[in-house]
Amino acid sequence: MLVRKVICCTLLMMICATCWCQRSSTKALSDTLQPAFNPDGSIDTSKTTIRSISIVGNRVTCEAIVYREVAIRSGINYTNADLEKKMRLTKEQLMNTTLFVSVELRRVPAGDGFCDVQIVVSERWYLFPLPYFKVVDRNWNVWINDYKASLDRTLFGVKIAHNNTTGRNDKMNVWIIGGYTQQVEFKYQLPYVDKKMEKGFTVGMNYGRNREINYATDSNKQLFKSLPSFGRDYLRVEAAFSYRKGSQKRFYLRSIFGWEKIDTAFFNLNPNYLNGQLSASYLDIIANYQYFNVDYIPFPLRGWYVDMNASHRFSKALGMSQIGGRALATWEFLPKTYINFQTAFAYTLQRQQAYFNNRMMGYGSLYMQGLEYNVIDGTFGIMGRTTLRRKLFSTTFKGPEKWKTYSRIPFTFYLKGYGNLGYVYDKVPGVTNFMNNRLLRTAGLGLEIASIYDAVLKLEYSFNQFGQSGFFIHTSADF
Repeated sequence: MLVRKVICCTLLMMICATCWCQRSSTKALSDTLQPAFNPDGSIDTSKTTIRSISIVGNRVTCEAIVYREVAIRSGINYTNADLEKKMRLTKEQLMNTTLFVSVELRRVPAGDGFCDVQIVVSERWYLFPLPYFKVVDRNWNVWINDYKASLDRTLFGVKIAHNNTTGRNDKMNVWIIGGYTQQVEFKYQLPYVDKKMEKGFTVGMNYGRNREINYATDSNKQLFKSLPSFGRDYLRVEAAFSYRKGSQKRFYLRSIFGWEKIDTAFFNLNPNYLNGQLSASYLDIIANYQYFNVDYIPFPLRGWYVDMNASHRFSKALGMSQIGGRALATWEFLPKTYINFQTAFAYTLQRQQAYFNNRMMGYGSLYMQGLEYNVIDGTFGIMGRTTLRRKLFSTTFKGPEKWKTYSRIPFTFYLKGYGNLGYVYDKVPGVTNFMNNRLLRTAGLGLEIASIYDAVLKLEYSFNQFGQSGFFIHTSADF
């Protein structure tokens, strides 16, 4: 009944969003447009007055969503340098919506110091009713080398994703997954519900069950145990509020209700998995602040960003408080050559935790290249990475013209070198976990291939201070 109500409310919000979008009109031109003049009365050709702004190519996306990211305004006099800067910023902000394959801004002279600006966008495919396949392990190397590419450690099913459901950059996901985990998930995100286009919400629910769990860590490697029948059940229900003023600052407030239950066989292997309990529930309250000032969020080459979070978990068995964050700075210091600095950290206020809460290095964004086979549990972790990246060349795959937007698919190749430093503290790490409470160092070389849809293939050869080295594959951005 609760799930039905959530879905009905979500569909109602989607219908309202569509109606609002259809009522949104294009921006009116100023009635007082005036060109800039020199003291002698002649038109100042070093400045340009924007007469009109128009959009071409947005068949699905509402004009209001596009205009929200536009940094220039009609009726304003701009110096040519300032106009070029704001047009570049507009393109970056529109690309960072992840709604478009390409964005082009064109200046059309209109005489007497005026010009029109035309924004030409090519929309992505938004609806993906696709077969779903995913490896459950932390990376491809663990799956291939440690588990011999076993299909028992994969997820498969159907994933229906619509990334622009009503044309307002709202996202809806429905997953029905089998295999390693039997899972049903529904999630809907609407970034703007108000006329100022600043406030939004997210709702979601996820239920699943497993036959196998990672019950402990030994020698900085995960230990797993499987049962003939399902031995773990979990439920997560999420509701979130978002606030985005302008195009670079974002704030999220999330609440997540979670429930975990394990079989007695798993409990006997590690009674501290749920802090001495067979089942536990919790309520997470998470505050998250983000500031993005980069050319392209999925694969930044210029700019910087910060992402900070604070959370508290209300629970008798699993209660904890944590702060964390990540940051990036990158720039082009030589033609086609970029240097990138990244850092991430997490700190849990309580020094001893249930195993369920104690995951640190090697999970999510807090990982080090060259330690793909290892995990490091603890209550404090920090890492830093420096990457030197050189663009080698770009090429374009030419498909049939009937593919329209996708008749030309670009690929860009980068050569890179990198180094990582990290540290994880654990009050009681265990005798065999030799990577805890010490400075960690890794380095390596790699090749990156970037394409559309935020796709990045990373081929890396890394080594670490423990004499380990190897070839690794990643299919996502560093963070």
